[in-house]
This record gives sequence, structure tokens and C-alpha cells, in this order.
Amino acid sequence: MGTIEPVEKHAQSKRFTAITIKDQETSIIEDTYLLAALVTFDPTIKYSPLQDPSGKVSFEVHGKIADKMGQLYAGDSASLKTYISNLKSLRSAIFALRSTYQRRNNF
Repeated sequence: MGTIEPVEKHAQSKRFTAITIKDQETSIIEDTYLLAALVTFDPTIKYSPLQDPSGKVSFEVHGKIADKMGQLYAGDSASLKTYISNLKSLRSAIFALRSTYQRRNNF
């Protein structure tokens, strides 16, 4: 399966690609809020942080997420406490990767 291309509202503004689908079992998600929601609906989702050469962090997600995306956009309810905990965990991973990136590039 191919990638989902970014949609530009204006020619001058660039939006990031929130999801890149590598194949049926693997996706790249750049939106931490989206990934936190998906993990809230299905705690068995496996993901790992990635960092590009510019320092931008995204997450490689393993497994089929289409059903969980459907739940999210259908408005299914989930635990807010669990969602916030998942979001904090993701943001912590981003902070740790960015810190190591900055230390590497300052030397």
C-alpha cells in the first residue's frame, strides 16, 4: 500500500503527513495525540519511536490500526486517564530522543 499524501490548505503553508502507511501491518504516525488515542483503544498496539536526520520524531506502529481508527472517528468513548497516561508516555519518548539528538549535534 502507498503513502497518504499531505493536504495543503494554502500553497504557502505546509502540513505534515499524520500517517504514512508502509504496508498492511506497518504505519508511521507523526501525530502523538492520534497514537495515544489508538493505544487507549487497544493497549496491545506495538510502536517504536523513529527520528529523521532533522530531529523530527515519529512512531512506527506495527499491526492493523484501521479498526481502532474507526472507533476513534466514530466517537467511541475511552478512559481519559488512560489516554493522558499514554500521551505522557509518548511525549516522554519524544523528549528523550530530541535530547539525545541535540547532544549529538552540539559536539
